Amino acid sequence: MNQNRKKVLYIITKSVWGGAGKYVFDLAANLPPEQFKVFVAAGPEPSRQQKTLFSKLKEKNIPCFEIKHFRKDISFLKDILSFFEILRLLFKIKPDIIHVNSSKAGGLAGPAILIYRILKPLMASGYSLITIFTAHGWVFNEERSAFQIRIIKFFSKITCLFYNKIICVSEFDRQIAIKNKITGEKKLITIHNGINFNEYRFLTKEKAREGIMNHESCLSADRLKIKETADKNSIWIGTIGEFTKNKGQSYLIEAITMLQASGFKLQAVLIGFGEDKEELELQIKNHKLSEKIFVIENLPDAPLHLKAFDVFVLPSIKEGLPYTLLEAGLARLPVVATEVGGIPEIIENKATGFLVEPGKPNKIAEAIEHFIDNGNLRSELSFELWGKINRKFRLEQMLNATLSAYNHKSNSGK
Repeated sequence: MNQNRKKVLYIITKSVWGGAGKYVFDLAANLPPEQFKVFVAAGPEPSRQQKTLFSKLKEKNIPCFEIKHFRKDISFLKDILSFFEILRLLFKIKPDIIHVNSSKAGGLAGPAILIYRILKPLMASGYSLITIFTAHGWVFNEERSAFQIRIIKFFSKITCLFYNKIICVSEFDRQIAIKNKITGEKKLITIHNGINFNEYRFLTKEKAREGIMNHESCLSADRLKIKETADKNSIWIGTIGEFTKNKGQSYLIEAITMLQASGFKLQAVLIGFGEDKEELELQIKNHKLSEKIFVIENLPDAPLHLKAFDVFVLPSIKEGLPYTLLEAGLARLPVVATEVGGIPEIIENKATGFLVEPGKPNKIAEAIEHFIDNGNLRSELSFELWGKINRKFRLEQMLNATLSAYNHKSNSGK
Protein backbone atom coordinates (compact mmCIF):
# COMPACT_ATOMS: atom_id res chain seq x y z
CA MET A 1 0.00 0.00 0.00
CA ASN A 2 1.27 3.46 -0.91
CA GLN A 3 2.48 5.13 2.28
CA ASN A 4 2.32 8.54 0.61
CA ARG A 5 -1.45 8.50 0.24
CA LYS A 6 -3.12 11.79 1.08
CA LYS A 7 -5.45 11.76 4.06
CA VAL A 8 -8.88 13.18 3.33
CA LEU A 9 -11.26 14.08 6.14
CA TYR A 10 -14.93 14.70 5.30
CA ILE A 11 -16.95 16.63 7.89
CA ILE A 12 -20.74 16.91 7.79
CA THR A 13 -23.27 17.99 10.40
CA LYS A 14 -25.79 15.15 10.20
CA SER A 15 -25.14 11.44 9.76
CA VAL A 16 -28.57 10.86 8.22
CA TRP A 17 -28.82 9.17 4.85
CA GLY A 18 -29.93 12.15 2.78
CA GLY A 19 -28.66 14.23 -0.12
CA ALA A 20 -25.54 15.71 1.53
CA GLY A 21 -24.84 12.39 3.23
CA LYS A 22 -25.03 10.56 -0.08
CA TYR A 23 -22.67 13.12 -1.60
CA VAL A 24 -20.09 12.48 1.14
CA PHE A 25 -20.51 8.72 0.82
CA ASP A 26 -20.12 8.74 -2.97
CA LEU A 27 -16.89 10.72 -2.77
CA ALA A 28 -15.49 8.83 0.23
CA ALA A 29 -16.26 5.41 -1.27
CA ASN A 30 -14.95 6.20 -4.74
CA LEU A 31 -11.70 8.12 -4.26
CA PRO A 32 -8.79 6.12 -5.72
CA PRO A 33 -7.60 4.02 -2.75
CA GLU A 34 -4.02 4.03 -4.00
CA GLN A 35 -3.98 7.84 -3.73
CA PHE A 36 -6.18 8.64 -0.72
CA LYS A 37 -6.92 7.40 2.78
CA VAL A 38 -10.42 8.54 3.76
CA PHE A 39 -12.04 9.46 7.08
CA VAL A 40 -15.53 10.82 7.80
CA ALA A 41 -16.78 12.79 10.81
CA ALA A 42 -20.44 13.62 11.46
CA GLY A 43 -23.01 14.22 14.15
CA PRO A 44 -24.69 11.43 16.14
CA GLU A 45 -26.58 8.71 14.29
CA PRO A 46 -30.37 9.24 14.32
CA SER A 47 -32.12 6.54 16.33
CA ARG A 48 -35.17 6.31 14.04
CA GLN A 49 -33.37 5.93 10.72
CA GLN A 50 -32.49 2.38 9.68
CA LYS A 51 -29.88 3.35 7.10
CA THR A 52 -27.40 6.08 8.09
CA LEU A 53 -24.28 7.58 6.60
CA PHE A 54 -22.17 5.72 9.15
CA SER A 55 -23.80 2.36 8.44
CA LYS A 56 -23.15 2.78 4.72
CA LEU A 57 -19.54 3.87 5.28
CA LYS A 58 -18.84 0.94 7.61
CA GLU A 59 -19.90 -1.43 4.83
CA LYS A 60 -16.99 0.06 2.86
CA ASN A 61 -14.59 -0.13 5.85
CA ILE A 62 -14.22 3.65 5.93
CA PRO A 63 -13.28 4.98 9.40
CA CYS A 64 -16.06 7.08 10.97
CA PHE A 65 -15.88 9.53 13.86
CA GLU A 66 -18.89 10.81 15.77
CA ILE A 67 -18.89 14.47 16.72
CA LYS A 68 -21.12 13.96 19.74
CA HIS A 69 -22.30 17.54 20.18
CA PHE A 70 -22.96 18.35 16.51
CA ARG A 71 -26.51 19.62 16.04
CA LYS A 72 -28.27 21.39 13.17
CA ASP A 73 -29.84 23.94 15.51
CA ILE A 74 -27.79 26.66 17.19
CA SER A 75 -26.69 25.85 20.74
CA PHE A 76 -23.84 27.93 22.15
CA LEU A 77 -22.55 25.27 24.54
CA LYS A 78 -22.88 22.34 22.11
CA ASP A 79 -21.31 24.39 19.32
CA ILE A 80 -18.29 25.22 21.48
CA LEU A 81 -17.94 21.56 22.43
CA SER A 82 -18.26 20.55 18.76
CA PHE A 83 -15.50 23.00 17.85
CA PHE A 84 -13.11 21.34 20.29
CA GLU A 85 -14.13 17.88 19.11
CA ILE A 86 -13.26 18.87 15.54
CA LEU A 87 -9.97 20.47 16.56
CA ARG A 88 -8.96 17.36 18.51
CA LEU A 89 -9.87 15.18 15.51
CA LEU A 90 -7.74 17.27 13.15
CA PHE A 91 -4.64 16.72 15.31
CA LYS A 92 -5.47 13.03 15.60
CA ILE A 93 -5.90 12.36 11.86
CA LYS A 94 -3.54 15.04 10.49
CA PRO A 95 -5.41 15.33 7.17
CA ASP A 96 -3.92 16.72 3.97
CA ILE A 97 -7.36 17.61 2.63
CA ILE A 98 -10.38 18.69 4.68
CA HIS A 99 -13.70 18.69 2.82
CA VAL A 100 -16.56 20.18 4.83
CA ASN A 101 -20.26 19.91 3.99
CA SER A 102 -23.31 21.81 5.26
CA SER A 103 -23.45 25.34 6.63
CA LYS A 104 -23.25 24.43 10.32
CA ALA A 105 -20.23 22.19 9.81
CA GLY A 106 -18.60 24.84 7.63
CA GLY A 107 -19.00 27.50 10.29
CA LEU A 108 -17.69 25.40 13.18
CA ALA A 109 -14.93 23.58 11.32
CA GLY A 110 -13.55 26.82 9.83
CA PRO A 111 -12.03 28.27 13.05
CA ALA A 112 -10.76 24.81 14.04
CA ILE A 113 -9.06 24.53 10.65
CA LEU A 114 -7.48 27.98 11.11
CA ILE A 115 -5.95 27.02 14.45
CA TYR A 116 -4.79 23.68 13.06
CA ARG A 117 -3.33 25.40 9.98
CA ILE A 118 -1.31 27.74 12.21
CA LEU A 119 -0.07 25.17 14.73
CA LYS A 120 0.58 22.13 12.54
CA PRO A 121 3.51 23.61 10.50
CA LEU A 122 5.25 24.39 13.82
CA MET A 123 5.32 20.66 14.55
CA ALA A 124 5.92 19.31 11.03
CA SER A 125 7.90 21.17 8.41
CA GLY A 126 6.73 21.12 4.81
CA TYR A 127 3.13 20.46 5.77
CA SER A 128 0.45 21.85 3.48
CA LEU A 129 -3.32 21.70 3.73
CA ILE A 130 -6.13 21.99 1.19
CA THR A 131 -9.56 22.97 2.48
CA ILE A 132 -12.82 22.60 0.56
CA PHE A 133 -16.37 23.59 1.47
CA THR A 134 -19.40 22.33 -0.45
CA ALA A 135 -22.55 24.44 -0.30
CA HIS A 136 -25.53 22.14 -0.75
CA GLY A 137 -27.83 25.12 -1.33
CA TRP A 138 -27.16 28.38 0.54
CA VAL A 139 -29.17 28.76 3.76
CA PHE A 140 -29.94 32.41 2.97
CA ASN A 141 -32.18 31.16 0.14
CA GLU A 142 -34.64 29.80 2.68
CA GLU A 143 -37.82 31.65 3.63
CA ARG A 144 -36.68 33.78 6.57
CA SER A 145 -36.98 37.34 7.82
CA ALA A 146 -34.84 40.02 6.18
CA PHE A 147 -32.83 40.37 9.41
CA GLN A 148 -32.11 36.64 9.60
CA ILE A 149 -31.03 36.58 5.95
CA ARG A 150 -28.57 39.44 6.53
CA ILE A 151 -27.08 37.62 9.51
CA ILE A 152 -26.82 34.34 7.57
CA LYS A 153 -25.14 36.07 4.62
CA PHE A 154 -22.62 37.67 6.98
CA PHE A 155 -21.69 34.33 8.56
CA SER A 156 -21.61 32.66 5.12
CA LYS A 157 -18.97 35.20 4.09
CA ILE A 158 -16.98 34.51 7.27
CA THR A 159 -17.21 30.75 6.70
CA CYS A 160 -15.83 31.02 3.16
CA LEU A 161 -12.69 32.77 4.42
CA PHE A 162 -11.42 29.50 5.90
CA TYR A 163 -11.50 27.46 2.68
CA ASN A 164 -9.38 27.32 -0.47
CA LYS A 165 -12.29 26.35 -2.70
CA ILE A 166 -16.07 26.59 -2.43
CA ILE A 167 -17.93 23.92 -4.41
CA CYS A 168 -21.46 24.81 -5.46
CA VAL A 169 -23.62 21.85 -6.50
CA SER A 170 -25.49 24.05 -8.98
CA GLU A 171 -24.62 27.00 -11.19
CA PHE A 172 -27.57 28.78 -9.57
CA ASP A 173 -25.80 28.63 -6.20
CA ARG A 174 -22.53 29.85 -7.71
CA GLN A 175 -24.20 32.82 -9.37
CA ILE A 176 -26.16 33.79 -6.26
CA ALA A 177 -22.95 33.62 -4.20
CA ILE A 178 -21.28 35.96 -6.69
CA LYS A 179 -24.29 38.30 -6.69
CA ASN A 180 -24.29 38.50 -2.89
CA LYS A 181 -20.49 38.77 -2.71
CA ILE A 182 -20.25 35.75 -0.43
CA THR A 183 -16.67 35.15 -1.52
CA GLY A 184 -14.31 35.88 -4.41
CA GLU A 185 -15.45 34.54 -7.77
CA LYS A 186 -12.17 32.63 -8.26
CA LYS A 187 -12.90 30.53 -5.21
CA LEU A 188 -16.28 29.37 -6.48
CA ILE A 189 -16.64 26.33 -8.71
CA THR A 190 -19.74 24.47 -9.87
CA ILE A 191 -19.67 20.68 -9.66
CA HIS A 192 -23.03 19.04 -10.23
CA ASN A 193 -24.00 16.03 -8.17
CA GLY A 194 -23.65 12.78 -10.08
CA ILE A 195 -24.98 9.28 -9.55
CA ASN A 196 -23.46 5.84 -9.95
CA PHE A 197 -25.70 4.08 -12.46
CA ASN A 198 -24.46 0.67 -11.32
CA GLU A 199 -25.96 1.18 -7.85
CA TYR A 200 -29.54 1.20 -9.09
CA ARG A 201 -31.43 -2.01 -9.72
CA PHE A 202 -34.96 -0.68 -9.72
CA LEU A 203 -37.77 -2.99 -8.66
CA THR A 204 -40.54 -3.61 -11.17
CA LYS A 205 -43.72 -1.58 -10.74
CA GLU A 206 -45.51 -4.53 -9.15
CA LYS A 207 -42.68 -5.40 -6.75
CA ALA A 208 -42.13 -1.75 -5.83
CA ARG A 209 -45.80 -1.19 -5.02
CA GLU A 210 -45.90 -4.40 -3.03
CA GLY A 211 -42.84 -3.28 -1.05
CA ILE A 212 -44.47 0.04 -0.24
CA MET A 213 -47.82 -1.47 0.74
CA ASN A 214 -46.17 -4.07 2.96
CA HIS A 215 -44.05 -1.51 4.82
CA GLU A 216 -44.83 -1.11 8.51
CA SER A 217 -46.02 2.48 7.90
CA CYS A 218 -48.92 1.02 5.92
CA LEU A 219 -49.63 -1.97 8.11
CA SER A 220 -50.43 -0.20 11.39
CA ALA A 221 -53.96 -0.75 12.71
CA ASP A 222 -55.42 2.47 11.32
CA ARG A 223 -53.85 2.08 7.85
CA LEU A 224 -54.77 -1.49 6.86
CA LYS A 225 -57.16 -0.28 4.19
CA ILE A 226 -54.35 0.71 1.82
CA LYS A 227 -54.50 -2.66 0.02
CA GLU A 228 -58.28 -2.40 -0.28
CA THR A 229 -58.21 1.17 -1.60
CA ALA A 230 -55.19 0.81 -3.91
CA ASP A 231 -57.09 0.54 -7.18
CA LYS A 232 -54.91 -1.09 -9.84
CA ASN A 233 -56.12 1.56 -12.28
CA SER A 234 -55.15 4.42 -9.97
CA ILE A 235 -52.38 6.82 -10.93
CA TRP A 236 -49.64 6.68 -8.31
CA ILE A 237 -48.03 10.03 -7.46
CA GLY A 238 -44.86 9.87 -5.40
CA THR A 239 -42.13 11.92 -3.81
CA ILE A 240 -39.03 11.13 -1.75
CA GLY A 241 -37.43 13.60 0.63
CA GLU A 242 -36.86 14.62 4.22
CA PHE A 243 -40.07 15.69 5.95
CA THR A 244 -39.19 19.36 6.40
CA LYS A 245 -40.67 22.67 5.33
CA ASN A 246 -38.03 23.11 2.62
CA LYS A 247 -39.20 19.98 0.80
CA GLY A 248 -42.75 21.35 0.39
CA GLN A 249 -44.69 18.09 0.80
CA SER A 250 -47.64 20.05 2.22
CA TYR A 251 -48.13 21.67 -1.19
CA LEU A 252 -48.24 18.26 -2.85
CA ILE A 253 -50.92 17.17 -0.37
CA GLU A 254 -53.00 20.22 -1.32
CA ALA A 255 -52.50 19.45 -5.03
CA ILE A 256 -53.64 15.84 -4.55
CA THR A 257 -56.67 17.12 -2.64
CA MET A 258 -57.60 19.29 -5.64
CA LEU A 259 -57.16 16.44 -8.10
CA GLN A 260 -59.13 14.06 -5.89
CA ALA A 261 -61.99 16.55 -5.76
CA SER A 262 -61.93 16.69 -9.58
CA GLY A 263 -62.59 12.96 -9.77
CA PHE A 264 -59.12 11.59 -10.55
CA LYS A 265 -58.29 8.12 -9.22
CA LEU A 266 -55.03 8.68 -7.34
CA GLN A 267 -52.77 7.11 -4.77
CA ALA A 268 -50.08 9.40 -3.38
CA VAL A 269 -47.04 8.25 -1.42
CA LEU A 270 -44.66 10.50 0.53
CA ILE A 271 -41.46 8.64 1.40
CA GLY A 272 -38.83 10.01 3.76
CA PHE A 273 -38.09 10.83 7.40
CA GLY A 274 -38.00 13.95 9.52
CA GLU A 275 -39.55 16.20 12.09
CA ASP A 276 -42.63 17.23 10.06
CA LYS A 277 -44.03 13.70 9.66
CA GLU A 278 -46.84 14.11 12.19
CA GLU A 279 -47.77 17.53 10.81
CA LEU A 280 -48.10 16.08 7.31
CA GLU A 281 -50.21 13.18 8.60
CA LEU A 282 -52.52 15.63 10.39
CA GLN A 283 -52.92 17.64 7.17
CA ILE A 284 -53.87 14.45 5.32
CA LYS A 285 -56.31 13.47 8.06
CA ASN A 286 -57.96 16.91 7.99
CA HIS A 287 -58.56 16.48 4.25
CA LYS A 288 -60.03 13.02 4.95
CA LEU A 289 -57.54 11.43 2.57
CA SER A 290 -55.87 8.95 4.92
CA GLU A 291 -56.81 6.12 2.52
CA LYS A 292 -55.39 7.94 -0.51
CA ILE A 293 -52.21 9.68 0.68
CA PHE A 294 -49.63 7.69 2.65
CA VAL A 295 -46.59 8.87 4.58
CA ILE A 296 -43.93 6.15 4.53
CA GLU A 297 -41.08 6.58 7.00
CA ASN A 298 -37.68 4.93 6.57
CA LEU A 299 -38.47 2.69 3.60
CA PRO A 300 -35.31 0.61 3.04
CA ASP A 301 -33.68 1.35 -0.34
CA ALA A 302 -36.37 3.92 -1.12
CA PRO A 303 -34.96 4.93 -4.55
CA LEU A 304 -35.22 1.33 -5.78
CA HIS A 305 -39.03 1.63 -5.35
CA LEU A 306 -39.34 4.59 -7.71
CA LYS A 307 -41.01 2.61 -10.49
CA ALA A 308 -44.04 2.25 -8.21
CA PHE A 309 -44.95 5.78 -9.30
CA ASP A 310 -46.56 6.95 -12.52
CA VAL A 311 -45.53 10.55 -11.84
CA PHE A 312 -42.77 11.83 -9.55
CA VAL A 313 -43.20 15.23 -7.89
CA LEU A 314 -40.59 17.31 -6.08
CA PRO A 315 -42.48 20.26 -4.54
CA SER A 316 -39.51 21.88 -2.74
CA ILE A 317 -39.32 25.55 -1.84
CA LYS A 318 -35.52 25.41 -1.45
CA GLU A 319 -32.99 23.04 -3.04
CA GLY A 320 -29.37 22.58 -3.98
CA LEU A 321 -29.20 19.95 -6.72
CA PRO A 322 -31.40 17.07 -5.53
CA TYR A 323 -30.25 13.48 -5.93
CA THR A 324 -33.85 12.27 -5.82
CA LEU A 325 -34.57 14.02 -9.13
CA LEU A 326 -31.57 12.35 -10.74
CA GLU A 327 -32.78 9.00 -9.42
CA ALA A 328 -36.34 9.59 -10.64
CA GLY A 329 -34.98 10.46 -14.06
CA LEU A 330 -32.79 7.37 -14.10
CA ALA A 331 -35.93 5.34 -13.32
CA ARG A 332 -37.53 6.96 -16.41
CA LEU A 333 -40.31 8.66 -14.49
CA PRO A 334 -42.13 11.77 -15.72
CA VAL A 335 -41.27 14.58 -13.30
CA VAL A 336 -43.02 17.65 -11.93
CA ALA A 337 -40.67 19.88 -9.92
CA THR A 338 -40.51 23.42 -8.61
CA GLU A 339 -38.34 26.08 -10.18
CA VAL A 340 -35.92 26.55 -7.28
CA GLY A 341 -32.18 26.15 -6.73
CA GLY A 342 -30.45 23.88 -9.23
CA ILE A 343 -33.64 22.06 -10.29
CA PRO A 344 -33.88 23.96 -13.64
CA GLU A 345 -30.39 22.63 -14.44
CA ILE A 346 -31.95 19.15 -14.43
CA ILE A 347 -35.52 19.82 -15.53
CA GLU A 348 -36.15 21.96 -18.59
CA ASN A 349 -39.82 22.92 -18.68
CA LYS A 350 -41.78 20.88 -21.24
CA ALA A 351 -38.52 19.34 -22.49
CA THR A 352 -37.45 16.99 -19.70
CA GLY A 353 -40.38 17.51 -17.31
CA PHE A 354 -42.65 20.22 -15.94
CA LEU A 355 -41.37 23.14 -13.87
CA VAL A 356 -43.83 25.01 -11.65
CA GLU A 357 -43.70 27.90 -9.21
CA PRO A 358 -42.86 26.89 -5.63
CA GLY A 359 -45.64 27.02 -3.07
CA LYS A 360 -48.42 26.80 -5.69
CA PRO A 361 -50.52 23.63 -5.23
CA ASN A 362 -52.78 24.55 -8.16
CA LYS A 363 -49.77 24.65 -10.50
CA ILE A 364 -48.57 21.28 -9.23
CA ALA A 365 -52.06 19.86 -9.77
CA GLU A 366 -52.22 21.25 -13.33
CA ALA A 367 -48.85 19.71 -14.24
CA ILE A 368 -49.83 16.32 -12.82
CA GLU A 369 -53.11 16.50 -14.74
CA HIS A 370 -51.20 17.13 -18.00
CA PHE A 371 -49.26 13.91 -17.43
CA ILE A 372 -52.34 11.92 -16.42
CA ASP A 373 -54.15 12.96 -19.60
CA ASN A 374 -51.26 12.27 -21.96
CA GLY A 375 -49.42 8.95 -21.78
CA ASN A 376 -47.28 9.82 -24.81
CA LEU A 377 -46.09 13.00 -23.09
CA ARG A 378 -45.11 10.99 -20.01
CA SER A 379 -43.05 8.64 -22.15
CA GLU A 380 -41.45 11.39 -24.22
CA LEU A 381 -40.34 13.67 -21.37
CA SER A 382 -39.19 10.82 -19.14
CA PHE A 383 -37.02 9.49 -21.97
CA GLU A 384 -35.49 12.93 -22.57
CA LEU A 385 -34.74 13.33 -18.85
CA TRP A 386 -33.13 9.89 -18.72
CA GLY A 387 -30.89 10.84 -21.63
CA LYS A 388 -29.85 14.12 -20.04
CA ILE A 389 -28.89 12.45 -16.78
CA ASN A 390 -26.85 9.89 -18.73
CA ARG A 391 -24.94 12.71 -20.40
CA LYS A 392 -24.46 15.25 -17.63
CA PHE A 393 -24.98 13.81 -14.15
CA ARG A 394 -22.74 10.79 -13.79
CA LEU A 395 -20.70 10.02 -10.66
CA GLU A 396 -17.49 9.84 -12.70
CA GLN A 397 -17.94 13.46 -13.79
CA MET A 398 -18.50 14.67 -10.21
CA LEU A 399 -15.58 12.63 -8.92
CA ASN A 400 -13.11 13.82 -11.55
CA ALA A 401 -14.03 17.47 -11.06
CA THR A 402 -13.67 17.11 -7.28
CA LEU A 403 -10.27 15.42 -7.66
CA SER A 404 -9.14 18.41 -9.72
CA ALA A 405 -10.10 20.68 -6.81
CA TYR A 406 -8.12 18.45 -4.42
CA ASN A 407 -5.04 18.45 -6.61
CA HIS A 408 -4.82 22.16 -7.35
CA LYS A 409 -4.45 24.40 -4.34
CA SER A 410 -6.04 27.76 -5.12
CA ASN A 411 -5.07 31.25 -4.19
CA SER A 412 -7.09 33.05 -1.56
CA GLY A 413 -9.82 33.99 -4.03
CA LYS A 414 -10.45 37.26 -2.26
